[in-house]
Amino acid sequence: MYQPITRLFSKQTLSMKHSFIREILKMTKGVAGMISFAGGLPSPDSFPKKQLARLFSEVVMEDGEDVLQYGASEGDKALKQAILKIETISALDEEQILITVGSTNGIYFFTRCFIDPGDIVISEAPGFPGSLAAMEACGARFVGVEMDEYGMLPERLKQTLKALFDKKQRVKFIYVIPEFQNPSGKTMNLKRRREIIEIAQQYDVPILEDQPYRELRYDGEKIPTLWELARTELKDPGRVTICKSFSKILGPGLRLGYTMGPPEVIMPMVMWAQKITVSPDCATQRVAARFIDRGYFAEQISTIINLYRPRRDAMIEALKANMPAGITWTMPEGGMFIWVTMDDKINTDRLLERAIESKVAFIPGSKFYSEGVSKRNELRLNFSYCDVDSIHEGIRRLAQLI
Repeated sequence: MYQPITRLFSKQTLSMKHSFIREILKMTKGVAGMISFAGGLPSPDSFPKKQLARLFSEVVMEDGEDVLQYGASEGDKALKQAILKIETISALDEEQILITVGSTNGIYFFTRCFIDPGDIVISEAPGFPGSLAAMEACGARFVGVEMDEYGMLPERLKQTLKALFDKKQRVKFIYVIPEFQNPSGKTMNLKRRREIIEIAQQYDVPILEDQPYRELRYDGEKIPTLWELARTELKDPGRVTICKSFSKILGPGLRLGYTMGPPEVIMPMVMWAQKITVSPDCATQRVAARFIDRGYFAEQISTIINLYRPRRDAMIEALKANMPAGITWTMPEGGMFIWVTMDDKINTDRLLERAIESKVAFIPGSKFYSEGVSKRNELRLNFSYCDVDSIHEGIRRLAQLI
């Protein structure tokens, strides 16, 4: 007698849920007249298609015997050398760099190195569910720490760590997105970055710093990363590991990122890479190396900034012009997202159902909190994907519904 094969699935597989963000992207894609602020999608207008096409052809023709073969799990030497040109930090070398299949791949390997099932990761609340899902796949449990306009609140972090340590809970690391945070768009200021590192030192907990949007700064001064501060000013080079990505610069379809950290962390991450991905895409790595070596990198960032800054400004302008009184939003200095907070009476999960009918989409804020948190009056808007006219029309539709 036939029995469903699902009876043999692991407990973890049976308990997994679909990504809400991926599901809504699928639901809204290709719908005539739909204006979607839901995805964290770069604009296709930002992709350097001609340069990449030329470089892929060059790389395959000139380096094909090398790049079409199996590659090193830790990444291509040429790309590591190119990264050393754009990451101008003293005492950084190839042994401290791991090339990954997108930055989420690096987050997963880092988590694999630290987490046993039931161990705790402290994250920002709200936080990015894509990264948290990668950690959850390793058995992590999450404790969220509230944010203000400058990022994770130090006093709340201290209180949380003390309470967990008093209960003998195993806290393995702190996870933060300090620059133009996803979903809130907030940036952690310099004082706050120092405070977070000092608290991590006090409790001897590592920090995983996620920096996928760092290069996309439209206003304000560049701030040193936690990774830089720990290595230089605070003389603690093993405290912070940082994950970065080429997804927002070259295109997410290339699936290319890198992690920088102390060799004692990078080494076991490489061993996980050997088991899971074997190596990143060798041809793509070499193309990215040439892209940097030819001087295209800075030019490409400038192109993206000039494309996205007017879109961010258009969304803020549209929010000011259309939204009723009592609704607030963040004013991001860069990145791709604006976080909107409604009156407590407005449930953005229910609002989304009506918004889809009116052909405008967003992500309800509840999707960015851990289970058990019942905040339902917030939402995330993406401004990088739609053109200026669509942004104005989409915000007008949304404001009418509210």
